Amino acid sequence: MSCCEICPTEIPTPNPNEACLKERKWWCFLLSSIFTFLAGLVIVLLWRVFAFFCCRKEPEFSPNDPKQKEQKAARQNKQEFEGTFMTEAKDWAGELISGQTTTGRILVVLVFILSIASLIIYFIDASSEEVEKCQKWSQNVTQQIDLAFNIFFMVYFFIRFIAASDKLWFMLEMYSFVDYFTIPPSFVSIYLDRTWIGLRFLRALRLMTVPDILQYLNILKTSSSIRLAQLVSIFISVWLTAAGIIHLLENSGDPMEFNNPQQLSYWTCVYFLIVTMSTVGYGDVYCQTVLGRTFLVFFLLVGLAIFASCIPEIIDLIGTRPKYGGTLKNERGRR
Repeated sequence: MSCCEICPTEIPTPNPNEACLKERKWWCFLLSSIFTFLAGLVIVLLWRVFAFFCCRKEPEFSPNDPKQKEQKAARQNKQEFEGTFMTEAKDWAGELISGQTTTGRILVVLVFILSIASLIIYFIDASSEEVEKCQKWSQNVTQQIDLAFNIFFMVYFFIRFIAASDKLWFMLEMYSFVDYFTIPPSFVSIYLDRTWIGLRFLRALRLMTVPDILQYLNILKTSSSIRLAQLVSIFISVWLTAAGIIHLLENSGDPMEFNNPQQLSYWTCVYFLIVTMSTVGYGDVYCQTVLGRTFLVFFLLVGLAIFASCIPEIIDLIGTRPKYGGTLKNERGRR
């Protein structure tokens, strides 16, 4: 009777990243952005209500009562001090973001450069097919760099808030929403020890400020060049932002199960959108999730209009050249 040697079977060790991703935390990142927006909105509204009740017309005081005269004078001095301080702070912040001074121009250009750098970091992270990843913040170099950028953007947000004449309208601006959905998630990732690609693609909307920055630097001087820069920046911003949305929806899958994700890289989504907007539609790439298809249906209503209006005008501006160019020079010669 032969004895068979029994070999112990190897039990595969579970992947810690897969075990961590069994419980998705994307809602924590998204909720932090929504909470930041709502909290800021409530604070502005409460401040308006407080100012309405505190700045009402004061009742008439008796001109012969010295105590009431002292109280009125003290209130006036306090209001003048607060008004002067707030006015100076608002003027200082307005000069910084207006680009009228050298410091302001440097700040505006620096914000644009860091926005592009943050967008490049997003491109690096989005090149992989993972939307959510369990990784310690101390081991993620790109997240550390992005956090440093976001701290700067947060300071710039408060400077813009101080300079805004209408705080409520400022809270509803497009660039304010870019900050809501990009800055808070970077702090949440430290607490959760995981990363979510999220809505960081919204930084692409900062490309719309390229014409303004080029005007600050006196690079764009003619109306046709300014218009050309505006059209190109709008088209590229919308294109890259929509590609980020498709990348997020397709790689995540439909909630709540997330059982039908399609692995697409960001640059595949960029290719897919330009092919779709140009009405070529090869059919090699398409949306599989319900959310991706729903977004694409509504986006095409806007994307086709932008493509049909921007591209012909861009070609027309590039092809149209002035008959006479250059500068006039006075040269001495014979009469």
